[in-house]
Amino acid sequence: MFILTQAEPLENCKNNVYRVHDAELEARYLAGGYQRHERVYQLKDRHKAFTVICPEYRKDANGAEPIVIIPAFHVPGRPYPIYVYLYAIGLYSSSPKKSQRWAADETRRRFGLETFAHTTLGRALKAFVQNIGEAAGEATEADGGPPDPGAGEKPEFPKAHATAELRRQAAQFLGGRMAKGSRKQSMEAGLWFARKWYIERRRFLL
Repeated sequence: MFILTQAEPLENCKNNVYRVHDAELEARYLAGGYQRHERVYQLKDRHKAFTVICPEYRKDANGAEPIVIIPAFHVPGRPYPIYVYLYAIGLYSSSPKKSQRWAADETRRRFGLETFAHTTLGRALKAFVQNIGEAAGEATEADGGPPDPGAGEKPEFPKAHATAELRRQAAQFLGGRMAKGSRKQSMEAGLWFARKWYIERRRFLL
């Protein structure tokens, strides 16, 4: 199980090593009989490779699920911070006449990445829309109303023209905030979305 915690800016870390520490959560889990371990992740941002070290709490004796505390900018299993993906999604979804390749290239330049492929953007966009769609469907059902037709289903759009609905949903959710302003403002907006979504849904945005 992953738990999202507030994070200092990635660039503030020493020697490109970012250590996650949440004193309140650590005290809680150690008092509950958990043992502290660590998980190590690698992230790329602004021409640098960062090592992110996250605390992991285990109760190996009784088979309890490990608990990993991750910073708000990290998405387990993805090599870039959350704001990189959200910027790419926001830029692409708010630029209907532009291609995924263009948006991916702009994202790569903005965040100083050696690579950021248009296929990476395409997969992130699909996952993003699927996640917000599933959450919307769950909320509708919980309210007692009928679920939105197709909500929660995995979208399939292999052709470029079929991304129009994906763009529409992403643009509606992000409200243009990710594609505006400076790089710092894009980063702050991405973290805001990630934290807000987790607080409200107890799940990750991407």
